[in-house]
Amino acid sequence: MSESMAAVQAALDGVMAAKGMPSVKIDESTRLVGGDLGIDSIDLAGLVVDLQTATGKDPFAAGFVNFRTAGELAALFAA
Repeated sequence: MSESMAAVQAALDGVMAAKGMPSVKIDESTRLVGGDLGIDSIDLAGLVVDLQTATGKDPFAAGFVNFRTAGELAALFAA
C-alpha cells in the first residue's frame, strides 16, 4: 500500500470511528460516496480536511478536483 493510500485509509478509519461504524479495508477502486462505506459528502469533506492536516498538502488550492475512488483521492495527495 502506498504512503498516500495508507493516509486515506487512516483518515477514513477516523471518519468511520466518529460515526460509530467499524473500520473498512479499502483499495484503490473503493468508491468513497455512494458505495458501501456509508459516508456522505459531509464525511468526505472531513476526510479531505484530515488528509490536508496529516500531509500538509492542499491539492484543491487551485480549485476543486473531481475524484470518486480512494485511489483517485490518494493520487491527489501523493505529489
